[in-house]
Amino acid sequence: MTGRRRAMLAQQYTEVAEDAERRLDELLDLAAEPSPAVDFDALRREYVPRPLPPTAVSEPPRWTDYEPDPGQVPAGQPGRALLDATYQQRLMTARLDHQRALRQYREQERELRDRAEGVRREYEREEQERANAVRGYNERLVDYRRSYELGEQVAVESVLERALAAAGRLPGLDVPARVVYRPLTRTAVVDLLLPGVGVVPPALSFRVASDDSEGGVEPIPRPREECVARYLLLVARVVLRALDAVLAADTESHLDGVVLNGRVVTAEAGESTLLTLDARRADLYARTLLPASHEDALARVRELPCRLTTDPYGPAPVTPFAVGGATAPVPEELSPGEFAGLAAELFAAMGLPDWDARLVGRDGLLAVAYGDGGAFPDDPHIVCVARRPAVVSAEAVRNVAEVMEEESAEAAIWATTGSFEPQAVLAAAEHRSLRLIDGGELRALIREHLGVELGG
Repeated sequence: MTGRRRAMLAQQYTEVAEDAERRLDELLDLAAEPSPAVDFDALRREYVPRPLPPTAVSEPPRWTDYEPDPGQVPAGQPGRALLDATYQQRLMTARLDHQRALRQYREQERELRDRAEGVRREYEREEQERANAVRGYNERLVDYRRSYELGEQVAVESVLERALAAAGRLPGLDVPARVVYRPLTRTAVVDLLLPGVGVVPPALSFRVASDDSEGGVEPIPRPREECVARYLLLVARVVLRALDAVLAADTESHLDGVVLNGRVVTAEAGESTLLTLDARRADLYARTLLPASHEDALARVRELPCRLTTDPYGPAPVTPFAVGGATAPVPEELSPGEFAGLAAELFAAMGLPDWDARLVGRDGLLAVAYGDGGAFPDDPHIVCVARRPAVVSAEAVRNVAEVMEEESAEAAIWATTGSFEPQAVLAAAEHRSLRLIDGGELRALIREHLGVELGG
């Protein structure tokens, strides 16, 4: 390969890479825009009848369909065409053709009318089916809307997936999503299939190779950190656009939170989770999810309760906060945000509405709450709710008693999804204002006050 040919090839490769980089910029800009909202009224269909086929009508041949065009007739000379020999010949031929068609029609009139009647009946049958299909679809849409408004799981999942599908359709890119809605915690668990790192060109320019390597050209690699930065910008934009679409679709305020897992699939590592976030409603509404700057978008993602890979090219996966399942989740399957939200909702319903979570972690939470003056005195209460370990020790109970004293609280509640060892029960008995709630009682309270079932 000549040097000139190699230089031309390097220039072509460079132009392709630069075009790919421009498309990435366009994707970033498009992903910064809000996606179309799910509108039930816009989903309605309208029946519009089709025109009756010409073969559905049987009529005698009309002379106007055969009469020749006399052409342009000079003003004030309407009879001139009749004096033209060529026109007269065409007129005679047309009359003969018309008469012949009339004879054929009369000979086949019954057959033609029967055929037209068959076409008309088939047309009416098909139109009735089309009208029934549209009416049935609109009736199902009404039921679908009602189910969504009532918060039925399948309907909520369907609406959110429709919204995410619209948000994930970008030119040259599709971001599929799957949703599991958990009525227990009013949380949507979203699995988002992120674009692979190949969307970022690994090189923006090519040069003639210094040796006789195959092809005669070689890339000038981009710095790894630059590729990572570009890819994470796109991930941030795609994730925030998905969250914005979910919030826009939640017209009935069914959601108290969203757990989103951004995954990629590679031939080397299979499926990996590169991002997971555990956002509650207050987190999502704190600031806009669609900032103007791409760098601000990445910062917005990082400020949410979030785990983001340090190396998407490795890849270096992160552990999801929670995953969706077909059955009611057990406590260990809830995200930290979900579990804390469930506890806050339960104790608010029991009479501790003023809730201040001091510590929220993987195993549970510690909060200071004030009673409503009814079921609980209008005093500070220490509330500890845990899902791990399965058996609570006496030391853990004594620790809560110490916190109660440090906070000058009047009472404390130690609730667990598991059980207490005998020594823990004895330790609690030393403090009359310390109440223990084991897993069985906790599930009963959730059932009584929230009307939902905690799995396990």
